[in-house]
Parts: sequence; structure tokens; C-alpha cells
Amino acid sequence: MLKRSLMFFGFLIAGLVVYSLWYGIKADRYDETVVPYLGSALPKLTSWQYSQLKPLLTPQAQIEFDSDEGQTIFRLFSKLGRLESIGTPEYLGNRSEASDQLGEIEVVAYQVPLQFESGPGVIKIHLASDGERYYIHHFGIQSEIFAANTSTD
Repeated sequence: MLKRSLMFFGFLIAGLVVYSLWYGIKADRYDETVVPYLGSALPKLTSWQYSQLKPLLTPQAQIEFDSDEGQTIFRLFSKLGRLESIGTPEYLGNRSEASDQLGEIEVVAYQVPLQFESGPGVIKIHLASDGERYYIHHFGIQSEIFAANTSTD
């Protein structure tokens, strides 16, 4: 019984080590291309000028942002003000997906701490790659500024 338990825990630990190594290798592979892209794309995204953001978006994201709701959300994000600094991007994961406009794409998720003139925030961004370049597929920004603006006194 003890021998079986030790074997189970040994396999469990070995599995976790292999998964951690595999995850780290994937993160390193994406970091080589995604981190430089984020360094150039995030200032354009946070310029709060849709004309700078639009060329970076997937066709699907462009449709969503061209809607009234998309424009309202983008204006809400602009309340964060000027981008002051970008923290270290953190790889969250990836998946394959089919897109009507781009074909088979790889969607890579990252989280990046940002500092705005109004305070800190975190962007979770999903990038789509068609094998040639990255596009912004989806993003969301979390900040205490939004919580402060929605509370009632």
C-alpha cells in the first residue's frame, strides 16, 4: 500500500515537472515574437485613437469595435489617460482557432501590467497569428479607476 502511494505521488510530481517544462518552453517561444509586438502595439492601442488601433485588429475585432457598444467601451478605456509605462508581459496560454477572414489562426493570450496617468491597470490581450503577423483579436483592461467611477455615494 505504501509502495503504491509513493509511486502515485512520484508520477504526480513527475507529471507536474514535465508540464511546467513544456509550459515554459511554449512561453519562451512566444515571448521571442509577442513581447516585441506588444511593445509596439500597446502604445498605439492606448493612444485612444481608433484610427491607430484599427489596423492592428483582426477583421472580427474590427466589426466588434465598429459597433456603438465597441466605441462606447473604447471611450470608457480612454478615461485611463496617457500610458506612462508597460510592465513585463506574462504568457497565459494559446489555442488554435478557425477564422472566416484569416483561416486557421493561433490565438495567444498575454497579461501585461500598465501604468496610466490615472493609475495602474492590467490588460489581458489575445493576439491572433496567421503565421505571418500578429493581430489584436480581443482585449480587456482592468483598473480600479473603473470601480471608482461606477460606485455611487
